[in-house]
Amino acid sequence: MVQQVENLEDKKHIRRMVMLLAWPAIMEMFLSTLVQFVDTAMVGSLGSTAIAAVGVSNSPMWLLMGIFAALGVGSTALVARFVGARQIEDANAVARQSLFMGCALAALVTILALLYADWVPRLMGAEPEVIPQAALYIRVISITFVLHFSSFILSGVLRGAGDTKTPMRINAMANIINIVANFMLIFPTRTVVLALPGSTVLELVVPGAGLGLFGAALGTALSRGIAGVIMLWILFSGRQGVKVNLRPLRFDLQVIQRIIKIGLPASGERLIMSGGHMVFSVIVLGLGTAQYAAHHLAIVAESVSYMPGFGFSMAATTLVGQGLGAGRPKLAAACGYTTWYLGALVMGGMGLIFLVFPEHLIRLFNSDPEIVAYGAMCLRMVALAQLPFSSSMVLTGALRGAGDTVWPLIIAAIGMWPVRLGLAAILVLWLDMGLFGAWLAMVVDLWVRGIITFLRFRSGHWQRVKV
Repeated sequence: MVQQVENLEDKKHIRRMVMLLAWPAIMEMFLSTLVQFVDTAMVGSLGSTAIAAVGVSNSPMWLLMGIFAALGVGSTALVARFVGARQIEDANAVARQSLFMGCALAALVTILALLYADWVPRLMGAEPEVIPQAALYIRVISITFVLHFSSFILSGVLRGAGDTKTPMRINAMANIINIVANFMLIFPTRTVVLALPGSTVLELVVPGAGLGLFGAALGTALSRGIAGVIMLWILFSGRQGVKVNLRPLRFDLQVIQRIIKIGLPASGERLIMSGGHMVFSVIVLGLGTAQYAAHHLAIVAESVSYMPGFGFSMAATTLVGQGLGAGRPKLAAACGYTTWYLGALVMGGMGLIFLVFPEHLIRLFNSDPEIVAYGAMCLRMVALAQLPFSSSMVLTGALRGAGDTVWPLIIAAIGMWPVRLGLAAILVLWLDMGLFGAWLAMVVDLWVRGIITFLRFRSGHWQRVKV
């Protein structure tokens, strides 16, 4: 893709490339967020205990998805380099070994989840009534972990090859399945009355299993499993340029070592971030179910801003990696800066929405006045950090595309642990500032990480990293 740019003055072409790669990833994230919105709204009707159960379950899920997505970072960076250098067979070898690693690790995680699901809510300090529901949710969704997490890594392979549309299409289909399955599994059979033009009233019987939280978990597991099967079929068929072959059916330690060299720091980064989020959740859980429910709903609402950030980050990873693979570091830098300012423009606009309409967003999920008030407060606070948040997201993607994954690890460690968690401990546990103190610590963390990430990218040292 980057080979089409003949000179650095062709900024219009660079912007076009960025948008071609970014918009499918943005739509993919939008669809995922839409499903999360719908899921949360459906589960929200079951009460605050069910909301807290899903929230507690999501924390370890972010940790696990972070690990597998980080392995995908190594695959994305290497595939992008090989595609940029037109070495397709090497890109195929990376895809094969990525699949082998993903399946082996996901199988292990599935066994642990089935055996020890009860430990997660207990270790996080959930209230007694939340523990059995959270454990049930974790066990059910773990059924399709192998397919789900493998597709995470293989999506990274496709993005490295410059194909962001296929993951979007697969995710779109999976999300539709998730919404329909959840609607039919969570709620019991009921009659819906529709008022049609001409005073005509139509009564529809909507079938439902009435399984509650169990139905929500089952629908999520089903949709993820189907998406994983389709992703495997596409990679085995080679329809998108990169192809997975099972032969030779063995681990190639040399290829794995190269993937891990890039992916291990990224995995460490995700572990630091996800582990920090879990500790942060424990701190908020101590404030009671109502404040934790508001915290969880605010995070779900804020995830709207992740959509453009994620899309531009993926575009930066692909274009920077392909630019360096083609031996054009200045073009790679131009692509990185273009994705950065486009991402900041869009995420800054999302910040304005959080600032002006926070109550409306929280009421989409729950109408409890206490939860709405706390959730709106959180959204107004995080609105002030959307610009540095965009720098952190997008430019971290650019650094990953270059294989420079050590610095994002260092930045994540600084921002999450001494800054966010250190401040949260002081403001919440010592100064008794409640949910306001927790989210103030989060905002400071986002500013710190955004500034340091920008300075690292501007230094240009990432252009000399060997992968």
